[in-house]
Amino acid sequence: MSIAFKYTILNVDEAARCMEVVYEAEGHQTMHIGTRLPFEGEPLEEVIKMFAPIPLWVANMTPVVAPQVGASGCIQPQDTTPPKVQDSVFSNLFPTEPTGAINVTTFE
Repeated sequence: MSIAFKYTILNVDEAARCMEVVYEAEGHQTMHIGTRLPFEGEPLEEVIKMFAPIPLWVANMTPVVAPQVGASGCIQPQDTTPPKVQDSVFSNLFPTEPTGAINVTTFE
């Protein structure tokens, strides 16, 4: 979903590398959001779009279903096995098999 919005920068704290931005969109709650400052060469509007509260505005428009007071349950995880190192994006940094001999030098 696309929501057009306006923004105004209220405060800039260069030492803390942040700014306060007010986001406004017709029919939606006005939001004050703290954002980082743009990096050198990065367009201001890219940072503004990055922190725009569009997901919150969309969520606030989505119908909800209220549960009954007193509803309870128990959630059982389907898989409690921790992920293996080779399954992660770091698998090339942490090999699971020895890669060779370790040279140890002792000083006396």
